[in-house]
Amino acid sequence: MAFTGFSAEGIDLLQLNRLQNNKEFYEANKEEIKALGIQPFHDLIEAMTPTMLEIDPLFVTIPSRMVSRVRRDTRYTTDKTLYRANLWMYFRRQREYPHESMPFYYVEVGPESWGYGCWGCFGKGEMAEVREMILHEDKLFQEAKKALDGCPAFSLAGDLFKRPKHPGAKAEYQPWLNRKNLGADYTETDDFAPVLDGTFLASMLEGFRKLTPFYRLLVAAKERAEAAPREAVR
Repeated sequence: MAFTGFSAEGIDLLQLNRLQNNKEFYEANKEEIKALGIQPFHDLIEAMTPTMLEIDPLFVTIPSRMVSRVRRDTRYTTDKTLYRANLWMYFRRQREYPHESMPFYYVEVGPESWGYGCWGCFGKGEMAEVREMILHEDKLFQEAKKALDGCPAFSLAGDLFKRPKHPGAKAEYQPWLNRKNLGADYTETDDFAPVLDGTFLASMLEGFRKLTPFYRLLVAAKERAEAAPREAVR
């Protein structure tokens, strides 16, 4: 089906399902949840795929392997809420083992916000490799920084260390150096019209194209970390 946006009814239904928080309600409304909450993601994936494969031909493009589940995994968390109200999808390469760190592009929609972006450097040693590239002003970093600077709708993101990792480095590099992981986010909390009517798609894809050097930096960090694993993350 052609992507025409996300449904307000679908977002509301996912929120109600989360509030009800019981299997009986979910089972009674499962088909409607699939049609109104999940199917729009499948349609969006189909619309995005040609552009995303230009960015990385290795991206997985099977919708059933790309969209988050409504049912939460509560085994390892103190929050035992059974269902989520927000859903998301990834474009990323095939993982060799469960929970493998893999750079990705994402789109997320929920009752309080929606957004999209590009993330990576969650694996061991990956941010150490990025910091090496930053400190040596590697071409990959310079291109990634230029790309993000040229996309003002996106904000540099990632968990921060309490203390600077390299206080003597250039001031403009500090926001990059002091991250535990690395991302670029666009988030909207007020205007839901573009996500409901689907008009965000064109500008999002254009932003994703422009962020390609940022994505390549994340991929290079993973590849370099795997090629030369470090005892400790600097």
